[in-house]
Amino acid sequence: MDAVDAIYSRRAIRDFTGTAPPREDVRALIDAAIQAPNGMNRQPWAFVVAEGRPLLADWSARAKANFAAVSPDSALHGFREHLAAPDFNIFYNAPWLVVICATDADLMSLKDACLAAENLMLAAHDRGYGTCWIGFAEPWLGSPEGRAAASIPEGWSPIAPIILGQPASTPPRPHRNRPVIRWVAPALASA
Repeated sequence: MDAVDAIYSRRAIRDFTGTAPPREDVRALIDAAIQAPNGMNRQPWAFVVAEGRPLLADWSARAKANFAAVSPDSALHGFREHLAAPDFNIFYNAPWLVVICATDADLMSLKDACLAAENLMLAAHDRGYGTCWIGFAEPWLGSPEGRAAASIPEGWSPIAPIILGQPASTPPRPHRNRPVIRWVAPALASA
């Protein structure tokens, strides 16, 4: 598949088969991720890889508990009921979680990690795997408990928790709003 086909056909996958991609494939996807552009060739990213449904189910329960204290004023408050459901796994029973971390506090490093995440997701799609960025995992992974569980060192910031596995189904293409585009052209010089 070419790059444009991958961009238009990739979907967030939230339903996985029991087949886990082999470790070598996960490593190859990380190698694709680090081909992303990055500011001044600093490559300020690191990868924490968690393997196995039992581990991710445990982390899901911990991350959901972390949301119990969400303030009613928070935009996330509306998700409390959904997150309280005992059978809801924020990692959707995926066999792998790849957490892309920024290795310094520079704002550009956050952007660089996001670019690496996009590369990883597109490369996974090209190989027939499914991915989904799990925003619900970010607060817990950044907490002292989450950092300890995931062995995330001080100074690293978990930016992009991406689940990975063999898709059981592929959702239809979502509706996209028309983008707002402002074209700016130089003024024509008067004769």
